[in-house]
Amino acid sequence: MIPAEIALVGIDKGVAFVGSPMSDQGRDTEFTLSAVTRVFESREDYAEPLTASEVAEELGCSRRTALNKLHELEGETELTSKKVGSRSRVWWIPVPV
Repeated sequence: MIPAEIALVGIDKGVAFVGSPMSDQGRDTEFTLSAVTRVFESREDYAEPLTASEVAEELGCSRRTALNKLHELEGETELTSKKVGSRSRVWWIPVPV
């Protein structure tokens, strides 16, 4: 988990930057689209859907950062999502049959 004093400070060219809002260094940690994809590919059950919270926990980032990356991946790759309830969505990479 990211400490409370760390927050999303910007998104640029498919990379979300996380750092302390008052930091002189600015961009401390990067989460690339390939890092998010690896979360899905590295699991035992490749087809199991995940929530944004599960992806965030695996990456060590905020749910919002994970959600932003998931939406971006859905537009650029085979990643698919489905709404499951009034405010929930699950994400997965389709497995060819």
